[in-house]
Amino acid sequence: MKNSSILQDNRFKVFFAVFVMIGWSLAYPLIKLGYQEFQIEGTDLGGKILFAGVRFFCAGTAVTLYCHFKKIRSNISDSGDIAWLVLLGIVNTALHYMFAYIGLGYNSSARSTILDSMGGFILILLSTLIFPDDRMNWRKALGIILGIAGIISINIQPGADFFSDITFMGDGMILLNACCTAFGGLITRVVSRRMDITRATGYSMQIGGALLLLTALVFRPRTAWVFTAKGIFILLCLITISAVCFAIYNALLSCHPISQIAIYNALIPVLGVIFAALLLHEELKVQYIIAVILVAIGIHVVNSR
Repeated sequence: MKNSSILQDNRFKVFFAVFVMIGWSLAYPLIKLGYQEFQIEGTDLGGKILFAGVRFFCAGTAVTLYCHFKKIRSNISDSGDIAWLVLLGIVNTALHYMFAYIGLGYNSSARSTILDSMGGFILILLSTLIFPDDRMNWRKALGIILGIAGIISINIQPGADFFSDITFMGDGMILLNACCTAFGGLITRVVSRRMDITRATGYSMQIGGALLLLTALVFRPRTAWVFTAKGIFILLCLITISAVCFAIYNALLSCHPISQIAIYNALIPVLGVIFAALLLHEELKVQYIIAVILVAIGIHVVNSR
């Protein structure tokens, strides 16, 4: 997938980036629905981590099997490649989604998607400092400022103290998840220069998923899962979203300057509040609309010529 001309083509870049963001924004309400169907309680840390582990280990296995049947070689040549691959699995899957699944249990789906979009802006900032082909300019700076302003606006409650309902287990975990998004993007760019990025995506999700499963054994789920047809369908949807979206997103990061792709993460709250309202019947607050407008303008500014 790394060498696919369709992913390298700027005309299709927007389509694939938006497609990925639709999948990821849909994942948030699906996770909450999955908790309900499998009867995983909000305080059941072990159950949540187990749910994430199953999802990503299966998704990584699906990507690896795809590469096997398509005869895509990994091009892993030394222990340094393996070390980078393990690091990608730890940061981009294990820590990333452990923080996400914990935080989502203490936050609304819409609020979580907007806080999580901070990761895209952190990634842009770090990328412009590290990679020579992605230098900072006034458009990127303005886009970051608008995006951060949108994220902050979600915490403003009319008639109440600003940020009065912020919690470490809710907002704090989602923001740690956002930091993993940023560092995971940087590691992905490095890994893509050392090996095939599609193979690396599959392996890293398997590694991260396995670590999540081991962590779940330590915390131990409080109750046994209740399996229903709807719950299994939701889990299969989440596995498919992870396999397809991560493979495409990582390939896009390897083909284009990071800032041009990472800015699309700001679309996640735009779509997330819509899916949360449709699937979870969450309230569509005025702050969410303000955040949507600000991050949408930020996307336009960064991508304008």
